Amino acid sequence: MNLVLIGAMGTGKTAVGEAVARALGWPFVDTDQRVEATTGRRVAELFHRDGEAVFRRLEAAAVQEAAGLDGQVIATGGGAVLAQDNLRRLKDGGFMIWLRASPAGILARLDAQERAHRPLLEGAEPLRRLTQLLEEREAAYRAAADAVVDTDGRSQEEVVREVLGQWGVVETVEVPLGEQSYPILIGRGVLAHLGELLSGRVAARRLLVVSTPPVDELYGATAARSLEEAGFRVHRVSVPDGEASKSLEQLARLWDAALAAGCDRGSAFVALGGGVVGDLTGFAAATFLRGVPFVQVPTSLVAQVDASIGGKVGIDLPRGKNLAGAFHQPRAVVADTDTLATLPPEQRRAGLAEVVKHAVIADPELFAYLERHAGELPELTGSDLPGLVAANCRIKARVVAADEREGGARAMLNLGHTVGHGLEAAGGYRLLSHGQAVAIGMVAVAELACRLGSFPRSEAERLVRLLTLLGLPVRIPALSRVDILAAMEYDKKRRAGRLTFVLPEAIGRVVLTAAVPEGLVAEVLTDLGAV
Repeated sequence: MNLVLIGAMGTGKTAVGEAVARALGWPFVDTDQRVEATTGRRVAELFHRDGEAVFRRLEAAAVQEAAGLDGQVIATGGGAVLAQDNLRRLKDGGFMIWLRASPAGILARLDAQERAHRPLLEGAEPLRRLTQLLEEREAAYRAAADAVVDTDGRSQEEVVREVLGQWGVVETVEVPLGEQSYPILIGRGVLAHLGELLSGRVAARRLLVVSTPPVDELYGATAARSLEEAGFRVHRVSVPDGEASKSLEQLARLWDAALAAGCDRGSAFVALGGGVVGDLTGFAAATFLRGVPFVQVPTSLVAQVDASIGGKVGIDLPRGKNLAGAFHQPRAVVADTDTLATLPPEQRRAGLAEVVKHAVIADPELFAYLERHAGELPELTGSDLPGLVAANCRIKARVVAADEREGGARAMLNLGHTVGHGLEAAGGYRLLSHGQAVAIGMVAVAELACRLGSFPRSEAERLVRLLTLLGLPVRIPALSRVDILAAMEYDKKRRAGRLTFVLPEAIGRVVLTAAVPEGLVAEVLTDLGAV
């Protein structure tokens, strides 16, 4: 499938097309530029020296060449779709968006120098000529277009955003890591475009798609169909649902499945599922044949707002979570927010714990938004859901860009996780979900900060109130304090024999510190319900 921009001259097809292509990771083709490259002459010169008929023949050849390839953004000349052969070729496998503007809006964009290169605007009264031209072409544009985007009075960024939205990608967030940079593409229904979205970013033709049985049943066929239509050879494999799959046993199963499928160093892995699948598949990709590319396609809220971003992949060991792992950045993250509608209520709430975490770390406005909408958020049905996911992705992308390998600032993302991981381990990874454990962990560190005098009691109460409204636990179930503390001993942030905690100083600001007395930690755990 190609994304084709049509419309009159001066509507921004080239600039918008280039920006959309960058966001999608696709090649960009401008048919006018292709004609100019072929002939070595500007379009205006071709009109003057050879006549419009010659230009239209050259334009038809450029359209035929561009439409013959897949996974491109194509910007056409203003009159290209008037020819039925051009229209047929562009619509066959193309989604066509009409960039519409008024005559006055177009002239406002074109300065005198640019008008000189527009042969159809030469002479007196350009506004009258342009008005007549648009009237003559409007019916053809309307008939050809699958969607219309108005450009008058709008910035290029706004137009690009709507073009992507019309195609399904509502939000794009870049994780800027130099040569390892990648996009997070967020939208409703984008899973059906997965193959097209990856075709410009993944050179591999053979893919191992890893999922769990429930997710594969819901989305495996849709993902595989899209990937196969884009030319990928797909091999699907499932691992059992749940945290227990982050194990050496399942890691070895994925390596073996990849070999059985004929995967080599020119292949890639795709993680279709929640955080467990993403962590396991990413670690398998990082270690298979010393490393192959992988893509994250998160289907849970935890994964979409947090776990799929940043390249931290790994498995659990009997003594604790994520103790074997690597940093292995994905080539892309594709988050279809429609998949969140099928999550069980407890998984929706668990994902919201990570949303609250990001707000406490870096965004007081997001925290206030969560407070205002706490009653409706657990349903995850709002039309602004892609925007909420994107807000969290932007926070994490900024932190990851500043500290890819968790040497300093990135540790802030572990707010609530030191205690949370201890709770998960003490409960045998069955009693509490990750999100539930993180929620209690945030309450614990907020209480620690209050007792150390670095966090206002009123702010801690806001946090407890919000988590409660979201249906998340704020007290420790009947778990042994000794077992929790023992599990915390294996926390990866431990330095020089001391636990390091992320403590809130205000909503939107946290600090990393090892200056927390162990006796105070034990006291807070007891006061929150540990036995």
